[in-house]
Amino acid sequence: MSSAHTTHSTTRTLWIAIALGIITLVIEIIGGIKAGSLALLSDASHVFSDLLALGITLFALRLAAKPSTSQRTFGYHRAEIFGALINGLLLLIMAASISVEAWQRLSVPHEIKGGLVSLIGFIGIMPNVWTVLQLRKSENLNIKSAFLHALGDTFSSVAVVASGIAIAITGISAFDGVASFFVVLLLIVGAVRLLRQVVVIFLEGTPPGIDREKISKLVCALQGVRSTHDVHLWTLCSDVVYFTGHLVLDAPDLKNAQAVVSRATDALDKEGVHHVTLQTETPDHACTRKEVCEIIH
Repeated sequence: MSSAHTTHSTTRTLWIAIALGIITLVIEIIGGIKAGSLALLSDASHVFSDLLALGITLFALRLAAKPSTSQRTFGYHRAEIFGALINGLLLLIMAASISVEAWQRLSVPHEIKGGLVSLIGFIGIMPNVWTVLQLRKSENLNIKSAFLHALGDTFSSVAVVASGIAIAITGISAFDGVASFFVVLLLIVGAVRLLRQVVVIFLEGTPPGIDREKISKLVCALQGVRSTHDVHLWTLCSDVVYFTGHLVLDAPDLKNAQAVVSRATDALDKEGVHHVTLQTETPDHACTRKEVCEIIH
């Protein structure tokens, strides 16, 4: 499937998810007010944050698709990471807001209509499940952030339904606050995981799932390569991996340097590294400074 077709399909999915989210938001706000349920209003807040996340995801997706220019030679791929960063921070802000309100509700109990809470919470589950199923396989960090929002909202809706049933049976309104804190926990876990990935990319760390030492040894094992140094491996965004390095070649093979580089590029491509820049050197002209050399035999 082409990248353009995939982007179009994802965009359509996001727009449908936004439409479903707006309907769910209206129902949960009205239902939360009528039922007097903080858990339901917390879930509505989560739905609102989902809508913001989906909007940011759509914008970042369109921006990332723009071609590179003479001023922005890497294009706009990092828009994906900025979108994920904003979504992660939104999750944390929402968690803090719900925590404060939940604590106040636990301190001063309110009358809550458990049956109505369960019914509306169940309605909120369905669109979120659809969104989760549509976005679950994407490796794009920006889309994954939208997926995490939807997944968290699905679990929070389940918690709302459970609290509504518990309140209807026992009459204990504290279950509403407990469910709200469960939503907070889900929000924080999702945000921390997402932001951790964002930080790795911003700091140009080695991509998860790719072993730098293994990559270096793979290149060193190629015919004509004596050693490597100044090896750097990082990601521009979640699916664009870059590799740069110096190859110290056996002296007799220097005239065939291009063939060696081609073999190295092919080997790296099989490991999921598709943007490769290599500099070839003779043993006599290789790096001699220990602080930057990493000779691997």
